[in-house]
Amino acid sequence: MKVEGNGPNLNAGITERLDATRAADRKRLDDTAGATAAGGDRVQLSADAKLAAAATDAAQRAPDVRADKVAQAKAKLASGDLGADAAKLADAVIDDLLKE
Repeated sequence: MKVEGNGPNLNAGITERLDATRAADRKRLDDTAGATAAGGDRVQLSADAKLAAAATDAAQRAPDVRADKVAQAKAKLASGDLGADAAKLADAVIDDLLKE
């Protein structure tokens, strides 16, 4: 007869440890739930979250089209200051990309 598995049992006690961990987690959740129920729910936002909310709010209030910029671009197109020289435009785009 051949006996296998007579080495050290590395899983000994793992079930008991898992059960103890789960019980502790349940107790912690129960304690937290009781504390918030007694004192009411509470949420505290970080400064970054507040800044992100303010930025989102400002973006939603801003108009979709900036009429002043559209009028300015139309005037430059009409006067020939914008779009007349393709090489100059390409240079400006490349220069702008190289800045980053």
